[in-house]
Amino acid sequence: MKILIAGLAGVMALAAAGEAADLAEIKERGTLRVAVASLSPFAISDAAGALTGFEIDSTTALAAHLGVAVEYVERPFCKLADAVIEGEADMIASGYSNTPARRLVLDFSLPYHDTEYYLVIARDKVKKAKTLRGLNRKDVSIGYQKGGVSGDVATGEFSGAALQGFSSFAKIIDALRAGDIDGAVMFSPYQDLVKKEKRRKFIVPHEFALMRTIEAFAVDPESEDLREALNEWVIARDLDGYWDDLEKKWFNPENAVIGALPPYRCPGKIPTG
Repeated sequence: MKILIAGLAGVMALAAAGEAADLAEIKERGTLRVAVASLSPFAISDAAGALTGFEIDSTTALAAHLGVAVEYVERPFCKLADAVIEGEADMIASGYSNTPARRLVLDFSLPYHDTEYYLVIARDKVKKAKTLRGLNRKDVSIGYQKGGVSGDVATGEFSGAALQGFSSFAKIIDALRAGDIDGAVMFSPYQDLVKKEKRRKFIVPHEFALMRTIEAFAVDPESEDLREALNEWVIARDLDGYWDDLEKKWFNPENAVIGALPPYRCPGKIPTG
């Protein structure tokens, strides 16, 4: 976490270079620019680059409510914060968790979703380790998403293991299938997909979540009117059951797909997002 905060300090230095777009400017422009990263089922990119998913539905409805069009700015998950701070996007909508480190450079709307993180690990490694603490060994390789909460969980819970960061959960699943790593810190639907693998048996060796987060829209701290408009919209949609309906639509085995691999990579160092 200290490394992540240090990285975020670098982003803070860039704040002066970007211009925060508040609600009036967005309406005058006629377009809401939304930063997203490939993260099923929040934002799913197909082979042709078309986007679908939980956040695509929600921000399309949000833009219609504001009376503007929506434009998606695709970035690696680890660079989403930079997209807003540098003025390339007005907000982030990508299953983006409200964390203390991110609050150093961004403001968040009220939450509309929550996520639980689990370790998915090869059964043969669990038998040898016997306990979660026993997995903190250099001969156990554990993947996480760069710039995401899974990285905080991995470094906090399994610092003694051989940790490997990836640009996306899709790449993590590929690495698990190829045998390049033994396990990964994931959330549903990813752990459910991995547990269905037949070539190597993967399990979740613990009953309770390692971490639980809340997801919200993120904006530049200067975009106060936009944040207030987002809060009003989140509350109104909560009252009419919109978020529950959206979760039922996307967080199920039929629609919770991986999609195409994202056409971008995170830098090798611990990223800022």
